[in-house]
Amino acid sequence: MNSLNTACQEQGFLFDPGVAPLFAHLDLRLLGGRAIGIADNQFTDLLSVLGGPGCGVCNGNPRDLRRENLRQFSYRLDGSGELSSATPAPRELPRQLHQRLAPGGGETPLEPGLQPWRLGPHSPYGFLPLGHTHRRTNISLDSIDNPATVLTLSHWPANKTPSAYKANLSTTSALIFLQQGLRVEQAQVITSDHFDLDGLASVYAFLAPEQALRHRQLLIDIARLGDFTRGTSPQALHCAFTLHALAARVRSHSQGGNDRRLMTRFTTLLPQLADVLDNTRRYAELYDPAMQELQRSTLLVEHAATRIEEYPDIDLAIFRLPDGAWQGEGEYFGLSPVALHNHSRCGVLAIVNQGRIEIRQRYESWVERSSGIPRARRDLAIFTRALQETERTPGQWHYDGVQAIMPGLRFVADRPSSHSSDKLLAELRQFLGQAPVAWDANGQAT
Repeated sequence: MNSLNTACQEQGFLFDPGVAPLFAHLDLRLLGGRAIGIADNQFTDLLSVLGGPGCGVCNGNPRDLRRENLRQFSYRLDGSGELSSATPAPRELPRQLHQRLAPGGGETPLEPGLQPWRLGPHSPYGFLPLGHTHRRTNISLDSIDNPATVLTLSHWPANKTPSAYKANLSTTSALIFLQQGLRVEQAQVITSDHFDLDGLASVYAFLAPEQALRHRQLLIDIARLGDFTRGTSPQALHCAFTLHALAARVRSHSQGGNDRRLMTRFTTLLPQLADVLDNTRRYAELYDPAMQELQRSTLLVEHAATRIEEYPDIDLAIFRLPDGAWQGEGEYFGLSPVALHNHSRCGVLAIVNQGRIEIRQRYESWVERSSGIPRARRDLAIFTRALQETERTPGQWHYDGVQAIMPGLRFVADRPSSHSSDKLLAELRQFLGQAPVAWDANGQAT
């Protein structure tokens, strides 16, 4: 007998008997056409938990998470390029995952004394993290909403932003609203559920609207650098790199959850933002290291021996770095992502360096886009499994998950993969041309 989780009847998620209580503490949302559980600003893809990586639904209803409705997709290297699918085998939650999802494992209890924070005596609103606003009428900025939200200005998937204010960046939405001289009288506070530069600029705009409107384009450029990691304005680059450096200096509370950390970051950075905008050159010591990294990375990307191949029909760009020219480690092989993103608008980037490959899916494919090219994501977990099954070098192919904001796919090992870069990229092109949409912030996944 099939069961409906009584705790989730309003949202309409369907689970097999006994499964729903595992997710009772999570805020279940439909994001990008997928069932996502949110706790402490961490995203859990319920399809992957219940059916394994690379799962979709059969009947077109992404809220139906019964096993009979799940299909796990498979791709075979050296095959015809077509994907196969089957009902996933019954599986138990891994012990570590079960502990992470256990009730009480998310946000710490709220502090009753936490009060809205104001930038100054003339700020029209106060700020509180989203977790503290369920009983306060609020304006949600660059964030999900809650039952007390009376206005949302956000580009997040499944946002409730009024159509007149929709934009590719939440900061743009906020500034459009404020430019009309509008105010939400019933709202007690503004709120957000995470810290980044788009969120910071959006919150700042509501706390200091005159200053924000005076720096309208600069704030939009900063937000674009923060979210999409692209832009060429020297002042915006200096400001963005400065704000990243200042945020990195903020000491997080060793105790407390995401909301405590969030409040600390916002209340530390917001008072400094006006000076960063008005007197940017004072912060050269903070932004110079990142600017030098960007300049080195740009020189390499624009080097005559670097090859950039674009396949717009599958939204893929390949960057082949010259052999021996770069020894960097880490994400993007230690290159500044801005350098690569400035040289291609494709949503999937494959970087080839010294026989190693890293594949990235960009932020633009996670959020709702109001203009430009819509970016629907494919689930690289399917491709990851195919690579691992045929890998001969000891190591692990790792993918961050289709629900991640900027997921990466890479081979974690001491030596390069046994798959040649040319072969792997040919298979990737074939896969992207055949794989179903797994995340679509502009519509429902199919």
